[in-house]
Amino acid sequence: MSSDADTGTRRPKPRDLRADPIGPGSLTWKHFGDVRGLLYLGRAGTLQNMHPAVSGALQDHSNFFDNPLDRLFRSLPPIYGVVYDRTEEGTGTLVRNFHTDLKGIDETGGRYHALTPDTFWWTHVTFFEVILDFNERFAYKKFTQEEKDQLVREAVTWWRCYGLTDRPAFDDYASFRTYWEDMLDNHLINTHTTKWSTRIAEHDIAPAPKVPTWLWRLSSRPTMAVANWIGKALMPEKARKTLEWEWTPRDERMYFWFARFLTLTDRFWHLLPLRLRYAPRAYSGIRAQGL
Repeated sequence: MSSDADTGTRRPKPRDLRADPIGPGSLTWKHFGDVRGLLYLGRAGTLQNMHPAVSGALQDHSNFFDNPLDRLFRSLPPIYGVVYDRTEEGTGTLVRNFHTDLKGIDETGGRYHALTPDTFWWTHVTFFEVILDFNERFAYKKFTQEEKDQLVREAVTWWRCYGLTDRPAFDDYASFRTYWEDMLDNHLINTHTTKWSTRIAEHDIAPAPKVPTWLWRLSSRPTMAVANWIGKALMPEKARKTLEWEWTPRDERMYFWFARFLTLTDRFWHLLPLRLRYAPRAYSGIRAQGL
C-alpha cells in the first residue's frame, strides 16, 4: 500500500494488470478529447444514470434536476483533465474527492457510495467506451483487435489516476465486451433520473452557460429534442429497451444519413486545426505538452 499525501488515505496496491500509458501518442490521448465525442454526452450520461447508485447520488447530492447543464459543464472539463493534464497536477485525485461524501439509499433500497469501486468503474467505462463506439460506428479507419486491447489497457492507467482499487478492472477488449453486455443485461434499470431525462425537452431548465436567457427561451426545447434524439440514436439497443424508448423506421432512416455524414467527414477530420478538433480542456493539455 502507498500513501496519498493529498487525502491522508492509503492507495490500494495495483493488481497484476497490463496497463499502457495515456499520454501523447496514446489512443486515448488522440481520441478522447475529440469534440465529436460530445455527441455522446446524452448517451453516456443516461447509461451512467441507469445505475441505481449513480441515480441516487444525483437525486440526493446534486442540482441535476434544477440545472442539468450546469452540472454537465462543471463535470466534464476535469474528466478531460485526468487524461490531458500533467500527472503532477493530480486531477484524478481531485475528481475522486468530489465524490467522497456522496452516499445514501438508492431507489431500489440499497445503500450506495459514489466511491464504491464497482460504481465508479462503471462511470469510468462509459467514458472510454465512447472512443470504441464512435470508431465502430463512424470512423473511416476501424481499430484493429490489437488497438482495442491497447485502448482497454490505457483505460487501466486512466483508472489508476483516481487511486481506487483495481478489483473491478480488466485489461483486454474481450473482457470489456463481457462486462458491457452483463451490465446492459443484468444491472441497469430505468431509474427516476433517466425517466426525468427522457422528458427533458418538456422541462423548463436553466440556460446553458453563456447563453442569453432570451435566446435560450427560443432554442431550448428544439435543442433538447435534438439532443434527446441523438442520445436515443447512439444508445445500445438493449438499453433502449430497458428505457422503453421507441425506435421507429423513420428514426432508423434518419440515423442512416446521420451516420453516413459522420463517416464521410471522418476521412478529412484530421485536416482541421487542433483547436477545432479538440475540446478546450483537451486542447489546452495538448498545447501544454508543446504539441
